[in-house]
Amino acid sequence: MKKLLALLLAAMMLLGTGVTALADYDTHLTFKVASYNVNESVDYNGDVLSKHFEDKFNFDWDMISLSNENGVENIRIWINAMNMPDVVIANQYNNGEMMNYFEQGLIYRFPDDWKKRWPNAAKAFEMTAIGDAVTEKAGGTYMFPRAIFANNYPAEKIVTHMSVYLRKDWAQAVGFELKDAYKTSELLEFARLLKEKDPGNVGERLIPIAVQPLWANYLFTLPNNAYSGGQDTPNEFYIGEDGKYHWGPASEDTLTGLKLYRQAIDEGLLAPEFYSYTGTEANEDFYIAGIAGMTIMQGMASFMDLTANYVKTNLNAEFDDVVHVAAVIGEDGKYHGTELINYSGYVMFKPDISTEEFERYMDLMDYAATDDAQMLIRMGFKGEDWDYDENGEIVSHYPEGQSARSKYPSIYPVYHRLVIMSDDFTLINPAYKKEYRDRVAQLYITKNELADEKSIAPVDWTVMMHSSDAMSRIGFTYPDEYAAIVLQDGDVEQNWKDWVATNSYLIDPVLDELNELIGK
Repeated sequence: MKKLLALLLAAMMLLGTGVTALADYDTHLTFKVASYNVNESVDYNGDVLSKHFEDKFNFDWDMISLSNENGVENIRIWINAMNMPDVVIANQYNNGEMMNYFEQGLIYRFPDDWKKRWPNAAKAFEMTAIGDAVTEKAGGTYMFPRAIFANNYPAEKIVTHMSVYLRKDWAQAVGFELKDAYKTSELLEFARLLKEKDPGNVGERLIPIAVQPLWANYLFTLPNNAYSGGQDTPNEFYIGEDGKYHWGPASEDTLTGLKLYRQAIDEGLLAPEFYSYTGTEANEDFYIAGIAGMTIMQGMASFMDLTANYVKTNLNAEFDDVVHVAAVIGEDGKYHGTELINYSGYVMFKPDISTEEFERYMDLMDYAATDDAQMLIRMGFKGEDWDYDENGEIVSHYPEGQSARSKYPSIYPVYHRLVIMSDDFTLINPAYKKEYRDRVAQLYITKNELADEKSIAPVDWTVMMHSSDAMSRIGFTYPDEYAAIVLQDGDVEQNWKDWVATNSYLIDPVLDELNELIGK
């Protein structure tokens, strides 16, 4: 009896700390998980770090790869056929479609009191904001969004990572000023100088601005209008000065960006066939071929580090000597963007998952959300791979050029994306040069300092959670639509007006619905 009481007391104390109590994991489980970024030919059960988790919870992985090309359709087929893998980690959230699945019982519904049993996972869930918003709308929890940022917010408002990468040495050669932020028109002037003077002696292969339509959106339209569409957060509808909803792509600010876009094309500042670029082709013109004067990429320390490696290998140059990273702002001198929801993708379970399987996976997620496990996922094993110095700073024990990701192949596609992405960890990760980390923080600060209360669009949950037949009929890929407008013959303003008018039959019913929701 004394032993039993002692065990019960220990269990209560463990639960009180918010750490997952280790259950009796006698049954070995295999989790069949469909996710992006994984490679089915890789054994993610093989490295020591993965074994740490697997031994702790007595399971192994059976990973199914989702691609950007067919991932959404594969998930849709599985759900409708009631043939889901145990776990699906999806990227794109369509509220109308998902609510329909929830109502039909095609996705597993979490127990109503799940947050009490898994407090660490619950904390990560609540950091996303969208988790509780969807739960309220659905009347229960069916999806678990993964947080992007955790502990190291670099600025008050988190906006897009996307930034412009310029050839620093070429800018210096043509007398172009290096700044923290540029208007699009200023970047076009830099492109003209490159075309005129060709400081890199590239000749006919020179591409002043290397972008594809998706990245062009972050150079032309979005910097001038946060509501022009094309971001992960639905942001094409906004409330105007009249208190009513309007369609952002029909705004004059969007036209400002399109006119600059057209200028770049007419003056030969973009690659002749930029519209056919896919993946990282445009970026490769910059850091591999060395024929581009600027490109658009994620302004994160990890991307700067990756670019540095490419530049060193392919151009025999140092990042600090040849690359400058900056923000892109509107022609009004303000930074325009959408405040990001703190989530990237979400976890769903098949509707007939067993209680044991669901609880085991949630135990795994709850543990992975603890501070200790997060450090393990980011840096490897304390004492072996890293430690704290006398000032409390993280010190890496990895050889130069190596990191936790390279030593433990399972980290990035599996554990890093399990419950918390923690992009903000790059701000303290010694695997990346302090200069890169400082630059990332400065870019976020600059974007916030150059914004005002109107230029950074807040998350609009009315739009985000609105589901209707009219809303579902809007399926624009805005970057492609804008590329088509500027590539079309004739006056770009007239092309834009015709496009807006042509699509009014799709947009007007949605505007009527949204305005009715707010009593307008």
